[in-house]
Amino acid sequence: MVYLQRQRDEPDGDARIERLRGLGEAEREQAIGELIAGLARPQIERLLRRATVRPEDADDILATVSLRLLVRLRAAAAPCGDPIERLEEYVTTLTFNVVNDHFRRRFPQRARLKNRLRYLLTRDARMALWSSGDQLVCGLAGWRGRGAQTIVPVPRTDQIVCPPPHQPAEAVLAWFARCGAPVPFEMLVDAMAELWHVADAPPAPVPAEQASESPRASAEWRQLLMNLWREIAQLRPMQRKALLLNLRDAETSHALNLFVLTGVASVGELAAALEMTAAALEAIWNELPFDDLRIAGMLQLTRQQVINLRKSARERLTRRMAQKGMP
Repeated sequence: MVYLQRQRDEPDGDARIERLRGLGEAEREQAIGELIAGLARPQIERLLRRATVRPEDADDILATVSLRLLVRLRAAAAPCGDPIERLEEYVTTLTFNVVNDHFRRRFPQRARLKNRLRYLLTRDARMALWSSGDQLVCGLAGWRGRGAQTIVPVPRTDQIVCPPPHQPAEAVLAWFARCGAPVPFEMLVDAMAELWHVADAPPAPVPAEQASESPRASAEWRQLLMNLWREIAQLRPMQRKALLLNLRDAETSHALNLFVLTGVASVGELAAALEMTAAALEAIWNELPFDDLRIAGMLQLTRQQVINLRKSARERLTRRMAQKGMP
């Protein structure tokens, strides 16, 4: 972490990017890795806690932000690349963009409600929205700047007497008046969602075995992934591509995230295994896993050839893992 320690007290993000340009390729990759692991990752994790993201969702978001940041840093470090003026501000913006995209996909009704309330609070002079510590706070305009009171006699929504859908501002004002103090923005969202009957389908619960996973189990899982990755790397190129582009976890989302999140393989290594650039992989990351027809088009093969390649890859992996006494 020498590079990170040397630059930790320098606030200018552009200067750090300029220094990356003066390094050799190997040193530059190491320095970018240190920036992401030592500076950006802790910041992203703090922001995700602030955004009240579920732990099981936070992993996917963290991987997506890290991947996009890696590609952006590599581009900025190129001789004629666009600089990042303030790295911390860029990380914050990138993280919240990914979080917002995530919430829009998973909770579309609540996301629309939050956007509606944000607009209302920032456009109506009688109300305000501001930051206090690590959270967004809202209330009457005269309360601006005060900290949120989380222990307040929060009124029931059935105590708000006004036509909710037709007079949203009046409904929010009436709710604030009954609270009598600033409240976290999420508390307002919860209240108005109840008042206006806004609801999305409930998220799937985290399996009990996953929630109670021990450190030992985590270590064993990482070791299994490391062994699996070594075997994947030894597959024939076309087998490897057919397998990785379709690789899924138990919930049918793409499993390349697992390698990145556990540190088993970097994005660059995944891209190399697929014989593409990191930028090209980042461009398709959120669309993975691909179906057989799309993979066939990419590899200029028939759909059946893709199926056969992946079948052969899985049979080899199963055989090799069994020979080594691994499940």
